[in-house]
Amino acid sequence: IVHVLGRGGLGEVYQAVGPDGRTVALKAFRLQDDDQGLTAAAFVREAHLGHRLNHPDIVRVLDTGTDGDHAYLVMEFVPGHDLRHHTRPGRLLPLAQALHTAERIARALAAAHALGVLHRDIKPGNVLVDPATDTVKVTDFGLARLGEAFRSRTGIVAGTPGYMSPEQLAEGVIGPHSDLYALGVLLFELLTGRLPFETSSLGALLQQVASRTAPRVTTHRPDLPAAVADLVADLLERRIDRRPCDALAVADRLAALRQQTQAAPAAPVGGPKSRG
Repeated sequence: IVHVLGRGGLGEVYQAVGPDGRTVALKAFRLQDDDQGLTAAAFVREAHLGHRLNHPDIVRVLDTGTDGDHAYLVMEFVPGHDLRHHTRPGRLLPLAQALHTAERIARALAAAHALGVLHRDIKPGNVLVDPATDTVKVTDFGLARLGEAFRSRTGIVAGTPGYMSPEQLAEGVIGPHSDLYALGVLLFELLTGRLPFETSSLGALLQQVASRTAPRVTTHRPDLPAAVADLVADLLERRIDRRPCDALAVADRLAALRQQTQAAPAAPVGGPKSRG
């Protein structure tokens, strides 16, 4: 182990060096039995999802296992930082780059959905980017479902509430459309520096997401093209039957918008409002 890269609800992530000298990312956490039967076998079964996801925009899982009461996941090491860096006023990506990043995430989701795998926790912290090498990598696919087993222990809804679809917050049936709602929240934040719904409590968030239409992204960025605002609005539709469910089709829309943006004359960037 070289040093700690970060800590989260499921454990710690380290930069480490493998037996072959390769730099890797090592995620480790303590396994405990609880009323949902979280065991080492369950961890390994879910973590092996990562082995099935072979896509250039998904972090590769290299190894999984357990050591005593700890489980670990060895992943490729991605230099750079996560997308949280680009959700702050003054650090937002140019429009074309934001659309391209969202397109890459959508293509990664399409590959996972084709295998019947949902992510369940798409958010800026789970997308690694390295502008120097044009790298975009979605991470934590293998642990997405495992997080649900921690719900009874923590009392917290599985996932990250601010990015969760109405059906996920309501603990209803989720599907590819649920991941695409989260992608819509992420894109909204990349473009504005704020979330569509910003509340002081989980209860208020549940009420707003379930009953209100998300604000258009042009509320905070009037300089953005209407077609971009339309796509974000489609992704943030409360009703599942009105929301896109095909990640590949969403990726193609994002690619077309990016090409239109790059071909159009540059417009002045409207500064996002500060978080209130």
